[in-house]
Amino acid sequence: MELLIKTAAVCIPAALMAGVLKKDSPAMALLIALAAGCVVIATCAGALRELTAFVTEVAETAGISNAVLAVLLKAVGIALISRLAADLCRDAGLGSAGSAAELAGAAAALYAALPLMRGVFRMMRELLWTS
Repeated sequence: MELLIKTAAVCIPAALMAGVLKKDSPAMALLIALAAGCVVIATCAGALRELTAFVTEVAETAGISNAVLAVLLKAVGIALISRLAADLCRDAGLGSAGSAAELAGAAAALYAALPLMRGVFRMMRELLWTS
């Protein structure tokens, strides 16, 4: 709850300031939105560390390998960053750049998952050829 209040305390004034400045100074409005995003990410860092520690503990208890967990955490991080970048681009009036950021995020997530996909492919190949 405290995290939500801190986030709202940053985002609401930033949104109001950006809204007022957007007509006369779109660059300043974008900078305010970017600064607010950075402050919120920094504010959430502690919670994200605790969440990552919990997910790691659950994965260890469930017997999930660190390789699988690393891919999962990388994909989530990539998704969050690409979403933030896409939203900032759209706020700046650059819808196509926002779409490009989402596409780059999807490609980066697939690339991060490539070792895992190779392992699955290797296991499938071994099962098919040894049967």
